[in-house]
Amino acid sequence: MVTAPADALLPPDADSLLGPVLSGLTACLCAVLAEGGRPTCACCLVWGNSPPAQDFCSCDCEGGHGQAWVRVVRQEPVVVADQRRRRCQMWRMETVIEVGVARCVAVVAPDGQSAPTCEQREADAWGLVLDQRLLREAVACCVALDGVQVRPGPVTPMGPQGGCAGVTMQITVEV
Repeated sequence: MVTAPADALLPPDADSLLGPVLSGLTACLCAVLAEGGRPTCACCLVWGNSPPAQDFCSCDCEGGHGQAWVRVVRQEPVVVADQRRRRCQMWRMETVIEVGVARCVAVVAPDGQSAPTCEQREADAWGLVLDQRLLREAVACCVALDGVQVRPGPVTPMGPQGGCAGVTMQITVEV
């Protein structure tokens, strides 16, 4: 059995360039969702090759519902004109980052026959449209991204599946 180290790594300890971007963007996302009246049950940096499992897609947690995340999608080296090898090879990286949020949405009633009403579906849709705007705002206004080259990427709906639906946004940063 492997145990985690007693002291958690600080973002700059993990990666002095990317760490502060990821932790700052996570803080911005959580704050913007809360300030926008759409807080989540969980809002954190996650790791994985796809959006996280919708473990917090619950309507009844205190202070909000659903979950929000920031995750690294992929990294690619930036090609530079000067390719001379130095003692310690360093290169810049383009990092694709995903910010996302998933919420519970109306589903078929327990009787298995009563579908959600148009009003319920529209309320869910407008809430996710608001989440989409808040994701863009979190990226556009995040001070952790000041001085960092940021290119916006696709904004993509998720679901609905299993009573959850959401939206993701990708950005590319160069660090």
